[in-house]
Amino acid sequence: MRSHWRFSISGDLVFGRGVAQQVGSEVRRLGAQRVLIVTDQHLVKAGLLDVVRKSLDAAGVTTVVFEGGVPEPSTRVIDEAAAFAAPHQPEAVIGLGGGSNMDIAKVVATVLAHGGKATDYFGQDKVPGPILPMIAIPTTAGTGSEVSAVAIIEDPERHLKLAVSSNLLRPRLGLVDPLMTTSCPPKVTAESGIDALTHAVEAYTNIGYQALAIPNDQFAPFAGKFDLADVLAEKAIRLIGANLRAAVYQPHNLDAREAMSLAATLAGMAFSNAGVGLVHALQYPIGALTHTSHGLGNGLMLPYVMDYLLPANLQAFATVTQLLGEPVEGLSLLEAAENGVAAVHRLKADIGIPARLTHIGIRGDQLRGIAELAASNGRLMPLSPRTVNAAVLETILQLAL
Repeated sequence: MRSHWRFSISGDLVFGRGVAQQVGSEVRRLGAQRVLIVTDQHLVKAGLLDVVRKSLDAAGVTTVVFEGGVPEPSTRVIDEAAAFAAPHQPEAVIGLGGGSNMDIAKVVATVLAHGGKATDYFGQDKVPGPILPMIAIPTTAGTGSEVSAVAIIEDPERHLKLAVSSNLLRPRLGLVDPLMTTSCPPKVTAESGIDALTHAVEAYTNIGYQALAIPNDQFAPFAGKFDLADVLAEKAIRLIGANLRAAVYQPHNLDAREAMSLAATLAGMAFSNAGVGLVHALQYPIGALTHTSHGLGNGLMLPYVMDYLLPANLQAFATVTQLLGEPVEGLSLLEAAENGVAAVHRLKADIGIPARLTHIGIRGDQLRGIAELAASNGRLMPLSPRTVNAAVLETILQLAL
């Protein structure tokens, strides 16, 4: 039985409309004069790179830009970006974009500091020491990568999404500016937002830290459910339930955008300490098979996993229902918890997240392989509040098919 929990976030976090324009002075405060910016061509065309470069230029910071960011990046992109950046000898790395660009930046900052290739760092605590200072500027509201200790990268040789996991990956600085999300298309807003909901719900309903079979003197990448993470997850769930639909359908609703940016960051703080679970374990092989986004896969699977897990903690799932703004008064705990599952199904439908695995091209004969890969995830399986194995996961997948 574990007797304590640990909480970590990024070095500094600055939140508010317009804070991206402060990046130049913040980089100089870090002592860097040459910076690599990792972004993608969509954000270049949207003018968001210009916002960042203008501030850096005004602060006298030299910049070099890697525009090759892609959704669901592979190790090849990491190695390409590192090779591109190395001759310029950057002293810091800025990840500008969604979770993919920020994850690329984290691993590139690792490779530039310690050499080798992206594949050298897959797993837990394979990063040998501090990485180049990394600044995260999210342009979506979902992944929480601006505060997290994980980068998810696809290994094309194994056809798997794998994690580089280390507290050394947490950004030195997160600049969360809701104005940077206003050009985010509705589809990306929806998938990012339900990704944040998944982070918050999994952090809130995971096994408690007291039940983790980890010796007190052993570092645990995820602590399990604990009070501080609960507070953050609860606020995130409430904000998402009240604002995600508006952010999708009213893209210039700045109040909704700001609420979702805050929700994503809070959920990132929660899950990067308490952990995620079965939804993510299943999404990794699903995403690798279908090349769909991380958020889409998480959102698709979330209510099916909730339905399986809710008997293990009816009170927590009933609270999720209430936080989503759904009625619980006069209902039993079971009925209230089940209302939350139904609410997530409705939210998915309202914002265009596919209802079933067949809608993204998964076949019945692939389910066993997906389940076996998910069940082998030793980082996430221990956090489930109910016993799981490949057979159980295959049953959940069948219900989602």
